[in-house]
Amino acid sequence: MRCRLSLIVIFISISFCSMGQEKKQKRIELLNAEVLEYDESLGTKARRLLGNVSFEHEGAIMNCDSAYLYEDNSMDAFSKVYIVKGDSIKMWCDELNYNGNTEFAKAKRNVKLIDREMTLTSQKLDYNMATEQAWYNTGGKIVDSENTLTSLVGYYYSTLEEMFFKDSVKLVNPQYTLHCDTLRYNAKTEVAFFLGPTKIISDENTILCNFGWFDTELDIAQFSNKATVYSSEQSILGDSLYYNKKHGYGLALGNVVVSDTAQNIILTGGKAKYYEVGNMVLLTDSAVMIQDMGADSLFLHSDTLLSIVDTLIDRRILFAFHHAKFFKPDMRGKCDSLVYSYADSTIRMYRDPILWSDENQLTADSMWIQNRNSRIDKLYMKENSMIISEEDSAMFNQIKGRYMTGHFKEQKL
Repeated sequence: MRCRLSLIVIFISISFCSMGQEKKQKRIELLNAEVLEYDESLGTKARRLLGNVSFEHEGAIMNCDSAYLYEDNSMDAFSKVYIVKGDSIKMWCDELNYNGNTEFAKAKRNVKLIDREMTLTSQKLDYNMATEQAWYNTGGKIVDSENTLTSLVGYYYSTLEEMFFKDSVKLVNPQYTLHCDTLRYNAKTEVAFFLGPTKIISDENTILCNFGWFDTELDIAQFSNKATVYSSEQSILGDSLYYNKKHGYGLALGNVVVSDTAQNIILTGGKAKYYEVGNMVLLTDSAVMIQDMGADSLFLHSDTLLSIVDTLIDRRILFAFHHAKFFKPDMRGKCDSLVYSYADSTIRMYRDPILWSDENQLTADSMWIQNRNSRIDKLYMKENSMIISEEDSAMFNQIKGRYMTGHFKEQKL
């Protein structure tokens, strides 16, 4: 019994000690007012203040044309409300409700908040002065030296220098315009994250994705979840896209599709690398090229596809190396490596090339296939050239020579 009583006494002592250590709330201090009245119609001992009204609370100075100061340590301010806290935070509005016990402010009508180089405007803003957090849910705009951002919902964390925006987010930058559902930006790291359907428009291209991030300091970005980049004549699609603007390097991973509308060329693969120098694209992992020629479309597959631009003629050249195979309705072939010119649709085959055209099988050390009007026109065979054609089930015709030139008429050799 004595032990139980001792524990109760200790508990009560700790409780009173904890209560004594709680932060004592500071009262809102009236600094100035030209007129002071008591308004008993409000049912409380409210003081009505008029003319050059000024308050101080927890390091914040508040000014307005008129205000009500209540006994519960709260206040309402009206007309030309101005708040300044420290060296960086300033706020203006037409109406303000402030609770001194929680340091919570509700600003209404023509609200403007300036923190460092950022300016936030809204018609309604809630601001916690203790934690320096502000948020709106009826629409707002944030402007800095380079960007203008608008959204329906926004949160601003001053101490963390972090911002969070949701619903109808639009970011306008001199270099691009971004539309997304959700955006989070940290001013310290200068990294932005965007979630939900996102569209980024610039003079060079248009980017679509459902998730991504962008490092504005390093000019590095990653886009994922049905990511697509469109330009005037090309597009690239992949499960994930990575781009380093400073180094002019891009990487696409997973279900990659590169389309060239000017050349009617489609490149697919599991992985693609892009280099701005030389406008070069390197595809690996089940790399395939499709050139749309209607009924005579060309399909090409190899371990690796390399596409570059020939600056002399401003047309692309495709290199396919290791286990290259191609197919067209009028022929098919395979070799270790080949070169395909978009300019004249010429296919150059190297190392153990084999070509099948109708009943003919053609081999040589190297071959050149020349196309005209999307159809095979001429064939050049170099070194150890041989043509084998089936006469019947038991007989074959063979032609052998060092060099051969084949002519095609109506797709027949």
